[in-house]
Amino acid sequence: MQLVVIAVAAGLLVMAAVIFFLARGDDGGSSPSKKSVSANVQLTLAGIQNANAGAPATFGDDAATQIMTVVGQYVDRGLVVPVKTGKPAADVAGLFDAGTQAAIQGPDKDVLFESGKPALTGDFKPAAEPVVITALSDGNGQFVLATAAFSYRADVGVEGGTLNTARTIALTFAP
Repeated sequence: MQLVVIAVAAGLLVMAAVIFFLARGDDGGSSPSKKSVSANVQLTLAGIQNANAGAPATFGDDAATQIMTVVGQYVDRGLVVPVKTGKPAADVAGLFDAGTQAAIQGPDKDVLFESGKPALTGDFKPAAEPVVITALSDGNGQFVLATAAFSYRADVGVEGGTLNTARTIALTFAP
């Protein structure tokens, strides 16, 4: 009897795995873009996860493209350029809404952006994992929030050695 239960459980597990992989492969012709949205880092979209509070809805490709464009600008302007120039991030205020302006100019500035210190004296090797967008819709199928999450790391040649930084980034958008 135990052998039958184990065989049935294993069969169900295999069937669930097959369904999972077939469902992931059939995305209605919309596959993640492998084109980088950053001029400095290979930064691509891994995929979109829809979290629906009501009827099933699909986050649009246009909205995902807009989010990925802002993510690329954030990485280039806020993380890469400061390291290359040795100056704090500039021209980043337009990437954030009015409610965050005080924080990005004050206490959160050094958390969100590179400062350009210590000065780059050697190689600079930035890298990022592909971005996953998680989009949340309300009961009417309207998307209210979308979070772009990814990991970023950089090896920065500085006086005395290499500075290794790692960031887990989650930027939330209100589409």
